[in-house]
Amino acid sequence: MSSLYANLKRRVDSVVNPSILSLESFASPILPTSSGGRGSLRPKFQYSRPVFLQLWTSDELRASADHNVRPIIVPRDIDVLPFQTGYAECVNSGKSEWNEDQAGFCRKVLSHPSEPFTELPYTYFGIFDGHAGVGAALAAANQFHHILHEKLVDIIEMLLPDSDNIPTEKKSMIFQYPLSFQKTVTKEELIIGALESAFAEMDAMLAEDRTKYRNAGGCTALVTLFIGGKMYVSNAGDSRAVLCQRKDGVAFPTPFSFDHTPDTERERLMTTGKLNPALMANDYVAMEYTKRPSKRDLGQRTLYKEGSMKGWAYKTLTPNDLKMPLVTGNGKRSRLLGTIGVTRGFGDHDLRALGSGILIKPFLSCHPEVISRDLTTVVSIPDENNEDGDYGVLIMATDGLWDVADPEAVSNTVFKTLDKYPTEKHRYTMVAQELVAKSRGRVNSSGHWRLADVEAAATVDDISVICIPVYQYYKQWVEWEKENQEKKRKHEEELQNRTESMSSVEIALDDTDEVALSDSLKETNLEETPDEKTTKENEDIPERTEEDTKEDTKPAKKKGKGKKGSSSSSSSTC
Repeated sequence: MSSLYANLKRRVDSVVNPSILSLESFASPILPTSSGGRGSLRPKFQYSRPVFLQLWTSDELRASADHNVRPIIVPRDIDVLPFQTGYAECVNSGKSEWNEDQAGFCRKVLSHPSEPFTELPYTYFGIFDGHAGVGAALAAANQFHHILHEKLVDIIEMLLPDSDNIPTEKKSMIFQYPLSFQKTVTKEELIIGALESAFAEMDAMLAEDRTKYRNAGGCTALVTLFIGGKMYVSNAGDSRAVLCQRKDGVAFPTPFSFDHTPDTERERLMTTGKLNPALMANDYVAMEYTKRPSKRDLGQRTLYKEGSMKGWAYKTLTPNDLKMPLVTGNGKRSRLLGTIGVTRGFGDHDLRALGSGILIKPFLSCHPEVISRDLTTVVSIPDENNEDGDYGVLIMATDGLWDVADPEAVSNTVFKTLDKYPTEKHRYTMVAQELVAKSRGRVNSSGHWRLADVEAAATVDDISVICIPVYQYYKQWVEWEKENQEKKRKHEEELQNRTESMSSVEIALDDTDEVALSDSLKETNLEETPDEKTTKENEDIPERTEEDTKEDTKPAKKKGKGKKGSSSSSSSTC
């Protein structure tokens, strides 16, 4: 009762004075108030749009979520995104209260503390399409790049530019085992492994956070990593990445991701159900039929597929075949357990099937498909000024775009827009904005959104588009590589000069020591020997006469005077 009163009071207060509605109260209606008894938990991240859009106030956030206007939002400062990358988005037409798409980017440099001038820069872009809430997509947008950075740091020894020239003994220290027991691993395989393990850790983090925060729903994940002169596109879900290219004036698309839906992953899902029938709780059947069987078909023969079967076979229908198939429908209308239309991504740990209530997560996967492209092998003739056509323009977008636009039409729109703005700095932002505008369409007199070109229904989903000019990255990579090589060359010259200088000092010190030793030997040779000295002393003593001898033999007259002569007596004995 108190919560109902609090909600009513908040609504009245917001009408009387909208400025008192804080960002926290603005975000709270988005997140579920009850999720398995976790309604008292706070969200890990408050609702916001991507940071690079710079929508800081609650009023700006409300305006971006206007379902009647569906404003197209682009970055205020186009220099925030690297490589002149463009971005645009718009909210759905009322499918959900808020925009559940999220996006992010990150630029960092990998370096080794003991290896100077061996830094390795990389750039990451991510787009996440949320469903059943904004929690999972927000968490991924705010945390995935940190996880990926840790994974890249783990393999930094083998990613640095000079790692191919690492001595054998050093490689053994890196892997902690003799090389004879190891399989050869390439840099590309290491980077793909870093991406795959980062996806798994992100999903595990969402599972762990369920007891601490309200991270509602799940999300698809589409990530592009530029590193070492290569492009890696990782996808889990039904967002897509398409490389738009142009040759001889003809635009054409190259897919760099493939949708993961119940239809495209039917074989994997049915194999999982066949090998683990307990997951279906005796409510579903892991089979596919040419025609959905009914009671009157019992006892008849029909064609079917089961598990990982590639072809079709006959079987006699039994009452067990009347259960609902694990996968129903085709294409975008296909559903897993009659509930969800996407089979890979993050989150959905508490999602249950409609009707039966069994957990869906065991059938879902967070494992991405990774496709790479070596940009150093691209052939581009500078005089033709076709860098965007040769290297391509990568379009990353959620299914809000692809539901109504095919890749060929997107490629044509990309290059038509670029031709319209040949020199403008914001030309790639205009591409993203144009793609969003075409898929959003216009609202007609009946209040329905329709495509402008044809009277077909426009998308009702959230739309987010990232437009990346691949050549701009490669150009920066080549420039950085040259600068790094020049720094390394100067550093090696300094080390060599320092070594030569130290060697010269050592030689000079050796020469000085030899001169000092020679002078010492000369001084030693000039000194008198003991025999020569004794002979000389004897020559200086005068001859003693007979009278002197008699004088010495006389007894002392007084005892006290004997001490006085002891010196002469003593000296005489020597």
